[in-house]
Amino acid sequence: MTNKLSVFIPLTALFFVSCSSYSDNRNQITVDALDFEPELTVKEHSFKEVTGFYSPAEIINVNDKYLLLSDGDDEGIIKVFTLPEIEFLYSWGTRGQGPDEFQHIPLNEINTKNENVIFYEIGSRKLMEYFVSDSTLIFINDRELSYRDQTNSLTGITKVKNDFFIAERGPDFGESPYEFIALTPDESTPKFSFGEFPESELTGFEKLFEFHKTTAASDNGSKIAAFYMYHNQFKYFDNTGNLVGSFLVNDHLINPTGNESKFQFRSVKEAYDSFIYVMGINEFENLIEEQIETFRASLEIWDWEGNQVYRAKFSVPIHNFTVSEEHGRIYAYSILNPYSIYEFEIPTDFQIHRSTN
Repeated sequence: MTNKLSVFIPLTALFFVSCSSYSDNRNQITVDALDFEPELTVKEHSFKEVTGFYSPAEIINVNDKYLLLSDGDDEGIIKVFTLPEIEFLYSWGTRGQGPDEFQHIPLNEINTKNENVIFYEIGSRKLMEYFVSDSTLIFINDRELSYRDQTNSLTGITKVKNDFFIAERGPDFGESPYEFIALTPDESTPKFSFGEFPESELTGFEKLFEFHKTTAASDNGSKIAAFYMYHNQFKYFDNTGNLVGSFLVNDHLINPTGNESKFQFRSVKEAYDSFIYVMGINEFENLIEEQIETFRASLEIWDWEGNQVYRAKFSVPIHNFTVSEEHGRIYAYSILNPYSIYEFEIPTDFQIHRSTN
């Protein structure tokens, strides 16, 4: 499973650079999107008698043993369930500045390959690591994740390896062609910057927003995927920041023009060594809001060669999901149903669709 910390988007410059990667957006490979397979059948797990979600945000799989959901409930901001049974265990964590308290609700999590979970506390700029048990979360340690003269909060944080994290690069030091920074906990000097923004006349935060992307890293930490929210394209990098592929998606089933509202394409949710699991949105923001009770996102599965190998609509409206390849399942929630976790089977009959220039 990916070691990923992601900022959930509701459906609605650095001081020092040690190295950088080559990137040329003109050398994009065009790949064709697949037709939709039959919709994914859902199994609903209701917890109305024991718990509910006030304002759910992130959902994560911890070591294929626990399912964690972060919530806006002040008295229980982390809901913990078992896997694969999906039985509710407990709520944990409150607002505040004391032990097991957070100044900001930890909507961001980094899943690790053991029974620990790492939260990023925006206020203190610290990675806070906890051991997950059947009855509580136990504090282990905290480490600062920031860089010298940083003025903006880190966004798009992804854990690549144990002491290697990346984040979107903010406009702290003026305009820069680089999209990402690589960071080591408790070190104020970034390891390097990498990635090149697509050509644009935009600057500052407008540029960051226009080219917002979500990221994930493979299990072994050798590859990084970055999918753009507002552009039908994505990129792959190795763990030194070198671009290994830039892809433009050709999708005959969508028409992202003719509306003043922004068109949302996709958001990456999990990555493993073979496949990347992405939530396909493919709709204008205003139409998503108007159709909130009926709009259905899709599951997209991509390989690390840039091929889309599967695409199907979810059979119910869902707003975020996580993946367990070990159990062959996708776990999701919907803001329309604050008492249930949805379960879907991961399809196994992928159609391999090769890239074409």
